[in-house]
Amino acid sequence: MTVPVTARLLFLVPALVGVALLCGIQGADAQPKPEPLASNANWAAHSFVTDGNKVCYMYAKPAGSKGNYKRRGEPNVMVTRRQGSRTTEEVSVTSGYPYPAKKPVRVTIDGRRFSFDVTQDEHAWVSEESLDATVVKAMIRGRELTVRGTSLKGTYSEDTYSLIGFTKIRDAIVRACP
Repeated sequence: MTVPVTARLLFLVPALVGVALLCGIQGADAQPKPEPLASNANWAAHSFVTDGNKVCYMYAKPAGSKGNYKRRGEPNVMVTRRQGSRTTEEVSVTSGYPYPAKKPVRVTIDGRRFSFDVTQDEHAWVSEESLDATVVKAMIRGRELTVRGTSLKGTYSEDTYSLIGFTKIRDAIVRACP
C-alpha cells in the first residue's frame, strides 16, 4: 500500500522536532524535551511524548561524506517508532539539502540497493510501508549504509554510515516503544 507523502510527513514531524531539540533549536512553544534511551559511537536513541503517545527514534551522522557540493545542512539516517501508529518503524534519510521531486534517493546496505522514492524538501522515504521492515532487517544484518542523493541544483552527495551497534540501539527503541 502506498502511503501519501502528507501522511508520511505527519509521522516524521515529531521525530524531526526531537532532533531539532537535540541540536538546541527551540522556539517559544518548545515541544517536550527528548529523553535519552541509549547511544554508542555511531547511533543515538531518544524518546518523547506528544499528544499522549510515545515516540522513539534513533539516528546516526555519517562516518564519511563526499560529493560536489559547496555547503549543506546536517545529513542523517533515522529510524522512528510511534506508539499508537499502524506503522511499526519508519526509515528516513536526509542529505542536508532539498531533493528534486520524483528523483529517488539511492540507499545501499552492503551492496543491496533501495530506492527512497518519496521525497519532500530534505527528507526521503520508501514508498511502501512494508519496505521499511525490509530496510530495517538489512540494517540489522549490515555493516555499512550509503546514501547517494542529488540536490535541486544538481550537486550530489554520498554519505556512509556505520551499522555497527545498530541492533543494540534499535532494541532500546523497541523496548521503549513496543
